[in-house]
Amino acid sequence: MSRNRHPLARSRRSYRHSATYYRHREASARAEAEFVCKTFHFGLGGDAATATAEIIVGGAWLLAGSVLLLGLNAIKAQVAKGRRAAMNRQMAAAHLPTPAALEARWHRTRRKSLKEALRLGAMLMQIADTTSNAIRLDQNGKLAGRGTGLKGWLKAYCPSIPYSTAMRYKRLAEQLLLLFSLKGEGAGAAMDWVLPGDETAPSCARSRSQTAREIAKVQACVGKLLEFHPSQRSLGKMLRRELELGGKIG
Repeated sequence: MSRNRHPLARSRRSYRHSATYYRHREASARAEAEFVCKTFHFGLGGDAATATAEIIVGGAWLLAGSVLLLGLNAIKAQVAKGRRAAMNRQMAAAHLPTPAALEARWHRTRRKSLKEALRLGAMLMQIADTTSNAIRLDQNGKLAGRGTGLKGWLKAYCPSIPYSTAMRYKRLAEQLLLLFSLKGEGAGAAMDWVLPGDETAPSCARSRSQTAREIAKVQACVGKLLEFHPSQRSLGKMLRRELELGGKIG
């Protein structure tokens, strides 16, 4: 039998197209709307007092969470500051570039020259000598972790320095020094003597000693090299080509 029964037919349910049916629909919609409005304005308790209490409790938890978050951030900042100060003292005592010196030199200019990129790369080489990516084992010989290397060091002590750019400078400095067979731990310090016109290196051109004259020749050679390859990309391509031809890299 069809669901749309005749109004005169006996049934406990109202006819779908009758006035009673639509009154029931309107009453249900009105009740649902009143419940949603009441819940939204007064909370699940159903009155203004309950809603006020819920707002107060919610606001208190929100305020407490904000205060707690600010406090934790302040504690983390103080811990990072203490670690940075300790690392500055440790690196300065070892006559190595400190985090403060690296950041000061890094942010000295926004657009860095080729010489400045090589100097920064040499500083990063010295810092990398103090870090390790090696696997660490516990007392039982089980894997306990891995060293964070230069990436972890920069994140902890120089977070404003991007790791990808730092690695590009470091790689370029390594290749230039390797061209003169300067490699291994401590090779980064030789950049002060390799680059011409470096303010940290003593003047060798006017010295009469044999060592100073030899250093002056290297600086003059590097100066001509940088004049012929004034960009990082051009210098990097030339260094890779020469190092491959010389069998110094594979």
